[in-house]
Amino acid sequence: MPSRTARLKKVFKLREFPIAVGITIIVIGVLTALVASQVNTRLLDLARQAAREDVGKNADAIAGALQRELTKVDVIARAIRYSIEQSPNMTQQEYQDLVGPLIGTTPSILLVGRSRGYVVEQVFPIDGNEKAIGLDYRLVPTQFMSVREALRTGQASLEGPIDLVQGGKAFIQRTPYYPNNREDMSRIASGIISVVVDRDRLISQINQDLGIEAHTVAIRSLTPDLVPAKMMYGPKGVFDESPILRQVPTESSIWQIGLVPSSGWPAHVRAATYVWVLSLLGCSAFGAMFLALWSMYRSKRIAEGQLRSAINSIDDGFALYDQFDRLVFANEKYLSYYELSRDAIFPGNSFENILREGLRNGQYKDAIGREEAWLKERLDMHFNPREPIEQRLGDGRWLKVAETRSPDGDTVGFRVDITELKQARERAEAANRAKNNFLNIISHELRTPLTSVIGYARFLENLDVLPGYKALDRAVRSGADKSECAEALAALRSDVSGMSGRISTASDHLLGLINDVLDRAKLEAETVELNVEQIDLKDTVKTVTSSLGIKATEKRISLTSDIAPLLITADAKRLRQVLINVVGNAIKFTETGGVHLSSDSDDTTVRITVRDTGCGIPADQLDQIFDQFVQVDTSVTRRNSGTGLGLAISRELIELHGGKISVESEEGRGSTFTLTLPIRARSMEMAA
Repeated sequence: MPSRTARLKKVFKLREFPIAVGITIIVIGVLTALVASQVNTRLLDLARQAAREDVGKNADAIAGALQRELTKVDVIARAIRYSIEQSPNMTQQEYQDLVGPLIGTTPSILLVGRSRGYVVEQVFPIDGNEKAIGLDYRLVPTQFMSVREALRTGQASLEGPIDLVQGGKAFIQRTPYYPNNREDMSRIASGIISVVVDRDRLISQINQDLGIEAHTVAIRSLTPDLVPAKMMYGPKGVFDESPILRQVPTESSIWQIGLVPSSGWPAHVRAATYVWVLSLLGCSAFGAMFLALWSMYRSKRIAEGQLRSAINSIDDGFALYDQFDRLVFANEKYLSYYELSRDAIFPGNSFENILREGLRNGQYKDAIGREEAWLKERLDMHFNPREPIEQRLGDGRWLKVAETRSPDGDTVGFRVDITELKQARERAEAANRAKNNFLNIISHELRTPLTSVIGYARFLENLDVLPGYKALDRAVRSGADKSECAEALAALRSDVSGMSGRISTASDHLLGLINDVLDRAKLEAETVELNVEQIDLKDTVKTVTSSLGIKATEKRISLTSDIAPLLITADAKRLRQVLINVVGNAIKFTETGGVHLSSDSDDTTVRITVRDTGCGIPADQLDQIFDQFVQVDTSVTRRNSGTGLGLAISRELIELHGGKISVESEEGRGSTFTLTLPIRARSMEMAA
């Protein structure tokens, strides 16, 4: 059953698209809010900037117009002052004729009054201003201080807003004048020329002349330190609404004009709804495009994942190179085959670089010593793929390399591990050679004793051809004496006995060959059973050395034993068979020196060592010496007979006991066989 993690992954994949849609909707909402907010904020900033620029232009116009009007009032006051100083005793009519033309073009001027000292003597126009005639400033606290200061200093000033006696608020331009005879004047002004300007009418007229209606104007005075002093006109709150500010200097102070739109500064964008709609549509289009691209990417990713998983799951190496011979993909099996060049096997690296890395690390066994030539041959096969090739790696493995070119120019390569097949083929070929050798040997080995048996048997069938028989026949026919007949009979007996002995020896040899073949067959069929009993190792070895001592003596070599007494559990017959094979081989292949047997043991095992001074075994044949049908000399003309089964049978008999047999040898210096046996055999342990 699939694991919990696998089930969760499967469920997540099924829900992946709905989750992506949900996330996309959330992202669209957030993006819409951000985009619409940013756009509206930017539009609002632009609207406010445009509004401030518009208000700024109006503020400049109002400040300029106000400056001109105040300057005009100042000029009128100075003109009147000059005329009065020239004619200090002018009558009311003269005064009216002077002032009337001057203020006729300035509707905001309510009246122009002339005071002598603190008392107003003349005004124009008189209509509506009758109460002003005879006004004593000393009786008007709100104006007395400024009038006295003007008389004292002789400096003109613009005051206001002032509550008029006749009602309303106005700005008053006070300009002191002096007597005509200045020789005796004490620099104290004779009186004041007061130009009264209707505040509201002045501002309204300016707005009307400029065509400004959608703005709110406020004016306040500033101290010399530019600190707000008092309101001159309009609501005070205008200055709390980030107004556009302009300054107008006057005779006695600085006026600051504040201007804001009548409806206030833009607080929102009129097209905000459209912005939201367009932002939503744009973000939705982006979300749809994202989902489409994500769906395509997901499909591609799933397809690539499935393809990679499929390629990684195959039991063969796979690699893909592009048309420029750069690696695109290689599965894990491919990487595991080329561990020595694994660091160079990454996407984008060229096939030649990967090969060179392998050559540096000894990856390719057939290339050692001829690297550049091998590289050239391999690249030619890679660029021009033909039949599959077999490649031997440095670790002993064999790969079958199959490459092909795609229509797009890519190179697809497969690597199949054929090590076991190669080894099996080599083993089969070796076994076939061994069997052929065995058949050659066994035919020779069987033919030799059979020839002896058949030959000597035919001699016995035809005794008349034997020299002893002929001598006995002549003695009998000639009537020789008894002693001569007895001598002829003894010669015949010797001939028959010698032939019988040779027949017996050949028969024993033939029987041994047959027994070896039968033992081999039983071992292969696993029908050999050990008759395990307790035996004395020294006595068992002694029986072997005694029976083989004659052969050693015949070859004039020594056979010695240094086996310590030791009780072990083993099959005595099979152990003797193994020792006879091993010691017999040692005697067979030793021409000078001798064969020596020794032993050592611990609590669980005993080791029997058979060391000879014979011809030794070539190093390339040590691994095969215990295989069946194998002999160092396989020619039919070799000096030493045998089927090549003895050591193979010995190994399997020792392994049946739970032990092992090994060999160390140096060609020309002899061999050492070591038999390692458990003191208690495997079958006894199972029985216990």
